[in-house]
Amino acid sequence: MAEVHVIGQIIGASGFSESSLFCKWGIHTGAAWKLLSGVREGQTQVDTPQIGDMAYWSHPIDLHFATKGLQAAGGTVHLEIGLLLRNFDRYGVEC
Repeated sequence: MAEVHVIGQIIGASGFSESSLFCKWGIHTGAAWKLLSGVREGQTQVDTPQIGDMAYWSHPIDLHFATKGLQAAGGTVHLEIGLLLRNFDRYGVEC
């Protein structure tokens, strides 16, 4: 049985015309892969840079996969940058 550990982080993003950015991410594998630990997809917090245009998330990723064979065992990493269009206070009331 082959195993793969995916350990790292999504540091951030820059170069967007808007601020208040977040990232939705996902790891999509072939049917031969079984997720042993971790989560396949998630979302970072929103960051609104006060200085510069770099949004920092430092979002950890820690996954453990296993497969019985490496034939047709491909996969992809999907990252989607989103923009928060409305501001909410800490109680969820729109400002």
